Amino acid sequence: MKAKDIALLCTAAAGAGAAAGIAAANSKPPKEKPAKDAPAPKAKTVSKSTERRSVPDTQPLKADIKPLSFGTDKPLKTVYSHSDRGIVAVFGSEGRHTVCRAGFEGNIAEVRCPVGISGAALGEDCVMFITERGGVFVYNDPEKEPVLCALTAPEYAAYFDGRFYVFSDSLLYICTPEGEIEKTVSLGAMIEITGSDICDAEDSDSSFTAARVSVKKLLPLGRSGLFAAISAEGNSYIMHKDEDDFVSFEKTYENIIDVCVFGSFAYYLCRLTGGYGIIKTEIKRKNCETAGKYQLCGEDRKPVKIFSVSCGIGVLYEDGGVKFLLPEISSERAREKARRGLSALNGAFGEIAADDVFSFAEGCGYVSDGNIGIVTV
Repeated sequence: MKAKDIALLCTAAAGAGAAAGIAAANSKPPKEKPAKDAPAPKAKTVSKSTERRSVPDTQPLKADIKPLSFGTDKPLKTVYSHSDRGIVAVFGSEGRHTVCRAGFEGNIAEVRCPVGISGAALGEDCVMFITERGGVFVYNDPEKEPVLCALTAPEYAAYFDGRFYVFSDSLLYICTPEGEIEKTVSLGAMIEITGSDICDAEDSDSSFTAARVSVKKLLPLGRSGLFAAISAEGNSYIMHKDEDDFVSFEKTYENIIDVCVFGSFAYYLCRLTGGYGIIKTEIKRKNCETAGKYQLCGEDRKPVKIFSVSCGIGVLYEDGGVKFLLPEISSERAREKARRGLSALNGAFGEIAADDVFSFAEGCGYVSDGNIGIVTV
């Protein structure tokens, strides 16, 4: 069959199909016409409303900057702990200082504190302070006495799902809010530590090197039951914790500065050849897989922290600048909303030289020149 015949055949078939459709439509019983005073059919209103909702909202958003007042004239010493529940800020000099706990709903309260604080973790009903003597649990209820938990050389503490995770140079303590040690894990046995000799038979006094790792951050990877652990040496690990509270560690990346989570991905801030970048890792139920590596900037500007907000991720630089980035979002509507939110945050932080930045539910908090504030969109 010639091409011309095929074209005519297709045209004829299409015409026949259309005719059949028209015939079927004409064979339907006629609909009764509505009375003149009858209201307009609701279907048209719904259609217009649906059509109106489908139009993307492109109006710019405005960020609100709100400084927090702690009611003390003492200078800010540091912010030891922050989460979506609030922050723990320490004011005054070492030995004589005031600790205040602030919730982002606006409630600010002074908290009793021990001497010689070197760290803290914010729980639901208490604050755990790291001291030379161990962990001191101070409760929101002023009538409940603080509890001392004897821990060996604690360095870093984090609170998740009703438990405190406290790292020393060679141990992980899992503690209850009542100040009891539920589990002790040997980091030297569970983490591959390079450059450590357990024993030198010839000269053990001078050649002995302890198996040491200094964990500076522990972050849950969504609801997977996995945790990202970052060491001061720049190594990252995945901490597995099963139903029987068995804890194990798996080494993942080197030259890591920080990590955050957005959606079903973890974003590792890392050092690359000739600059800095971000490693995107997909979070799965039992493991994580590298999904991509991206160049962020060159050697001329050093990033020191990465964190997530409700509409994307942000990077804090050593010079106090903050830049917000749009991660991969599948929904076009959600992506457009996130883009507008990040644009508002970028504009707000153009006026802030941040010493620290941290995330919470509706925006992010910042520390700048002794002041603490929150930015919402």
